[in-house]
Amino acid sequence: MSNIQKITDMKKIFATALAAVLCLGLFSCSKGTDFPDGSDMTTLRLSISPEPSAIPAAGATFEAAVVVNQGPYLDVAWEVSVDGKPDWVTVSKIRYTSNFTGTYNGDDAVVEQDGISCKISPNATGKKRTANLRFTVSDGRSIIRSINQAAK
Repeated sequence: MSNIQKITDMKKIFATALAAVLCLGLFSCSKGTDFPDGSDMTTLRLSISPEPSAIPAAGATFEAAVVVNQGPYLDVAWEVSVDGKPDWVTVSKIRYTSNFTGTYNGDDAVVEQDGISCKISPNATGKKRTANLRFTVSDGRSIIRSINQAAK
């Protein structure tokens, strides 16, 4: 066997070995959704910012950013509704815009994310009232945040 033939054979062996290593690397680095057995895949967590405070009897309107996490999944899609559909509360999903003030010069940013717009009518009932905002994700699970309005 000539030296040229030996070099050609070695190149083929090297190329085959390199291809095998690259394929193994692709499979091991893929973005899979392998979670340990028993992982919590369903629990919902809700963040509303700014958090609505007690609503005065005179009524109020507020907007807030909303993030819903489900199990290990962050910022999942959601829809919002009001339990019982009371006529004194309206809520809708919006794109909420806020300003991020960075630590260093030049890293300030405008941030846009899903949020809610909520309007609460004046309360003339003489009693405190509560409404439940329900955030529902694609598999039908939901999480509730209550809002309270003061009495007049």
